[in-house]
Amino acid sequence: MNLLFTCAGRRKYLVDYFKEEILNFGHGVIVGTDMSENAPALSSCDIRYKVPSVYDDNYIDELLKVCKINNINALLSLSDLELPILSANKNKFEDLGVQVVVSDMSVIDICSDKWKTFQFALEHNIPTPKTYLDILSVVNDLQDEQLSFPLIVKPRWGSASFGLFVVNTIEDLKERFEQCFHDIKKSHISQFALDDSCVIIQEFIQGKEYGLDIFNDLNGDYRGVVCKEKLSMRAGETEKSLSVSSDKFKEYVSKISEQLRHIGNLDTDFLENDKGLYLLELNPRFGGGYPFSHNSGGNLVKALLQSLGGQNDEIEIKYETDKTFAKCDEIVEVGNFLMEKSLC
Repeated sequence: MNLLFTCAGRRKYLVDYFKEEILNFGHGVIVGTDMSENAPALSSCDIRYKVPSVYDDNYIDELLKVCKINNINALLSLSDLELPILSANKNKFEDLGVQVVVSDMSVIDICSDKWKTFQFALEHNIPTPKTYLDILSVVNDLQDEQLSFPLIVKPRWGSASFGLFVVNTIEDLKERFEQCFHDIKKSHISQFALDDSCVIIQEFIQGKEYGLDIFNDLNGDYRGVVCKEKLSMRAGETEKSLSVSSDKFKEYVSKISEQLRHIGNLDTDFLENDKGLYLLELNPRFGGGYPFSHNSGGNLVKALLQSLGGQNDEIEIKYETDKTFAKCDEIVEVGNFLMEKSLC
């Protein structure tokens, strides 16, 4: 089974997990692409290509060439920004016999648009922070004591901490809302905005944070979950975590899996305070917290390979609880490994 990792980036560990596991499924090679030949994850790939930006008009054509040359069976993306592009072009890869492990556009839309994530949660009775698109609605709820400071101002699309502000007064809210709006208009996020409703205001809830990896097979059927408490964060990703029981999440995991019908892994964030659990985010890919799941025994790489091989009924996802792990830096040589000739 030959796999292509696009936007390989920094997640060398994920390529390593697949290289180790693919040996149990027979012969196969790992091909990696990135717009930078210095992307750390390329160092673990068997074959490497430098390709244009995901926004380049020739990007999909270049990936199709890579797939043809290397007889690729399945493609995985490691970038949020690329998911809608690949989802919209699935048929071109499927015509070559390539399984694109990316959910349908409707799923990507719900997950990437935080306003639609909020609406999805409300529709399916999943608790989530109150979310608004305009200042007037916020002011009305503040006056009615349905809402209180502090509040969060952030982009409707995007990830990590770009454009995120915590505000404590109406004056601060108005200023940061305007700043966030202008920051978005100058960034790559602007392409997602069909109108000026590109900033959201959200209830600020404090408590324990959890990361869940909810796995569906390639038919969109639920196969298992791995749950972790986030002990510390760094640069928008989990740095330390503790594996925990899935018991208190079961009701919400079931709703999310069955109603969203994503394929592969869904990196999901919850928060808990004395009032209960709140859904924060849905990310339809392997996220930065996946290594904690994998090292706890929740081998979703194996599960995905089984699904790709038509072995859905053999998938069994189990993991150990009360396991604490922390990330640390790894130095790898880049730029000097063999790169295949650019197809550009």
